[in-house]
Amino acid sequence: MLRRLQSALLAVIFCLLSLNPGLAKDIRGPIVNETDLEKQVESFCLQYCQGNERKGYLKSVTVDKIDNGRYSVVGKAALQNRHVIRDPLEFVLFDRIVIVNAFGTLNPDNCELRVDNVSVENDFQDIFNSLLRNQKDIIGRVEKVPNCARFIE
Repeated sequence: MLRRLQSALLAVIFCLLSLNPGLAKDIRGPIVNETDLEKQVESFCLQYCQGNERKGYLKSVTVDKIDNGRYSVVGKAALQNRHVIRDPLEFVLFDRIVIVNAFGTLNPDNCELRVDNVSVENDFQDIFNSLLRNQKDIIGRVEKVPNCARFIE
């Protein structure tokens, strides 16, 4: 019984791999090292996150080739809202991490990245969802990625 289950799982995994041979490539390291995107996330969080120990950072950035020669790009940014009281006793008043997921399509011919969708997880006070609703031009925005081939090779 266990062997049949293992065989079935392997068959499903093989089918999924054959349907999606590109498998997403992690490009977070090069993005952090070669662009200012993480600094932009940090700056955004300093402006909008709450608490005396707030910080923003890139959790992940992946790229995956899709059928028409373009690439799917998925980025996740973490926005930590954290406040620590230190006197007279140290305790954490709140510590919540909001995750912003951005989904886009990269055209390698002209290095244009189009933002297809953005979603927010764990937005405990609906602050970041409200910000996104007020910035309606985010979805559909096209950004030029200089020398984008370095991230997809």
